[in-house]
Amino acid sequence: MSDLRVGIIGVGIMGAGHARYLTEHVDGAVVTALFDLDAPRMDALAKELSAKSGQSINQHASVEALVSDSNVDAVIICSPDPLHPEHLTLAINAGRHTLCEKPLAPKSADAKKVADLANASGLNITLGFMRRFDPTYVELKKEIQSGKYGKVLHLRCISRNVSSPTATTAMLLTNVAVHEVDIARWLLGEEFVSMSTVAMKRTKYANDQLQDPLTVLAHTESGVLMTVDIAANSTYGYEVRMEALMENGSLEIDNLGGLTISYNFNLPARTHGKLYENWMGRFEQAYINELTAWVGSIKTGVRHPDLATANDGLASSIACEMGVASLK
Repeated sequence: MSDLRVGIIGVGIMGAGHARYLTEHVDGAVVTALFDLDAPRMDALAKELSAKSGQSINQHASVEALVSDSNVDAVIICSPDPLHPEHLTLAINAGRHTLCEKPLAPKSADAKKVADLANASGLNITLGFMRRFDPTYVELKKEIQSGKYGKVLHLRCISRNVSSPTATTAMLLTNVAVHEVDIARWLLGEEFVSMSTVAMKRTKYANDQLQDPLTVLAHTESGVLMTVDIAANSTYGYEVRMEALMENGSLEIDNLGGLTISYNFNLPARTHGKLYENWMGRFEQAYINELTAWVGSIKTGVRHPDLATANDGLASSIACEMGVASLK
């Protein structure tokens, strides 16, 4: 079977990362088209990818041109969050299978419209919730489902970016906490029924539109509490951690991807080392695994069960919108 030809919308950190992972690590796919408003950045990436793959890459002046390119079978959307509904609508109407980075949309009304369109399309529309493919989160889910440690009582999450000069307070929910919402839904099989926020002492690195740090408090249908401590400008390193406090133990993913299980009065050794600069380093294997599953699902016509759907994106947008409403 011939390679899946992929066009990428937006070639910043995320889009360029996807392009490199597809080119260097994923069999059965090749990048054939790019779009970005920054033409020099797009040209530099096109030349880099062509040198590695031997594939000529079309550089487009608009999203419409990319999704209409006859040399494109599928699309990856890595544009700014508010543009996701518009760009996904264009890709679906062009008949392109699409992996859209989270969120589906910052507002749930927009997410509902594009989710309905995706569900009716018959295309493989996937949301970029890559933590579902991170080996440590996969291991955590198996431990939770084993029943050995009883029920989940509390998910304690920490998410810290090094620097976020253009972030807003609402984005801490729609762009950051949305990952925690999705992975919690995937781990627990439950929806969220409430979400609110608590402000901390504000860092000097926050811009005028940002309350940073911020804590999110949310409850699931069965009463599990999820707390997310978010820092958009930690300055010292990228951190994503999660502890599942169980009835009979503690299961904790550390910021370097290790899983520590505290059980029966035993505390195992914890990992240590140099922190990552951003999410692309920490979750590299998760992105590669997700892309491999997405490409394979399109080529075989059998959807991988862990790929996030448009409905998953909608559910996460609805939950985060509750948090945004609590800011007012």
